[in-house]
Amino acid sequence: MHKWSLEKFTYPWEHIVIDNFLPEEIFKILLCSIVNKDFTFSKRRSGNIKINYEDFYKQEVNDFFKQYINETFITEYFSAYRNYSVLESHFTFQTTPCRTSPIHCDNEAKILSLVLYTSPETQIGTTLYDVNKKYFKTIDWIPNRAFIFCPLSDLTYHSYKNETSVFRNTLNFNLSSEV
Repeated sequence: MHKWSLEKFTYPWEHIVIDNFLPEEIFKILLCSIVNKDFTFSKRRSGNIKINYEDFYKQEVNDFFKQYINETFITEYFSAYRNYSVLESHFTFQTTPCRTSPIHCDNEAKILSLVLYTSPETQIGTTLYDVNKKYFKTIDWIPNRAFIFCPLSDLTYHSYKNETSVFRNTLNFNLSSEV
């Protein structure tokens, strides 16, 4: 069993921060995939470059997420989450050029959102807002830090930005359900 340094927060809404989320050897596999560009990117209208996986193509990464981030994790750590019938897992590798995302709540299909900061060493994390969309705090960017929450409409407002010419790289993992 992998041991985490897990911190749970309840304000402005429930969220979890886990440092050293992936074991070192699995995180290195992920970083090598990024450096080697082992996949094809697609550019979105937002300016982000994303690639989607239902299952991550590196089995070690996929297996780790399936073992630890699942329905049991949701019910153990979160008191509020969207109703769902069946959970599906989805990975998105996101590389963001210099830009700021709008303040938003994740779409209705997402039951759990996890953002894993990967590279570079220095970047801006995720900014959290209260129900009135007023700034509350920014989750510090530390490679291999996971920021996790259960999206709720009109509550879990957040944004992210990159103010440098160096791409902001994250592995995003979602447990989703048809609405």
